[in-house]
Amino acid sequence: MQYNFAYVHCASLTGLLLYHMNTAQFIGKLEVQIDPRLILAIHGYNENHKPGRAIRDTVEEAVAEAHNLAEPKALYQEFPVVQLTADSIILEGGICFSIGKEIGSLWQGSKTLGIALYTIGERLEDRVTELLAKGEHSEALNLDIAGTVALGIVGFQVQYYACEQLAKHNTETGPWLNPGYLDWPLADQRLIFDLIPAASIRVKLNDHCMMIPKKSVTVCAGIGAGQRRDSFNRCMHCGVAKCPYRKITVP
Repeated sequence: MQYNFAYVHCASLTGLLLYHMNTAQFIGKLEVQIDPRLILAIHGYNENHKPGRAIRDTVEEAVAEAHNLAEPKALYQEFPVVQLTADSIILEGGICFSIGKEIGSLWQGSKTLGIALYTIGERLEDRVTELLAKGEHSEALNLDIAGTVALGIVGFQVQYYACEQLAKHNTETGPWLNPGYLDWPLADQRLIFDLIPAASIRVKLNDHCMMIPKKSVTVCAGIGAGQRRDSFNRCMHCGVAKCPYRKITVP
């Protein structure tokens, strides 16, 4: 049986709370519940190659620690689209995202652009650094992978929330994508951080357009786009053929 790691064993989405912060929305009550089997699957274990008890114990300890350290937070905001060309999307104020032709085709018909930023905070990242400094590389690796899975679970909840709100108005979203994907330059992260109050959830951008904490993600979706999000497979467009997160078989 195969799963996308970000879409399984996520916590119940009931009870998500919405607060207004200026024109952005803070999504609260985000939860993280990681199935240890996902970590094992990323390591390559499956029904034909099962891990020993010691490895299972190590992974379960990493998952328990990740549950304790993760501090999920998220923002969501929508912006009117003024113009959508073949390879760019222009918002009010002349803000132009150079999304490229492929993403442009996926978002054709969009009336607004939804932007989300989510993170699990810095505590897990700091703990990974501490473990590496002690030479505990296996523990650090398992905790880091658990953090990546946790981030995916949070991302699913954020996207689900936005889509549920839009569904009340019979509005569909296009695929959720971000700068750095396909032809969309990573430098456009600066535009996103100019638009949303990232500092309110303690996320910032460095000079190389990388987010701090590292376990943070921005995603955008064309709202009202012709290409529905649920008919789009991001992995089919990714050039990293051997990515361990592409498909995961749970042992």
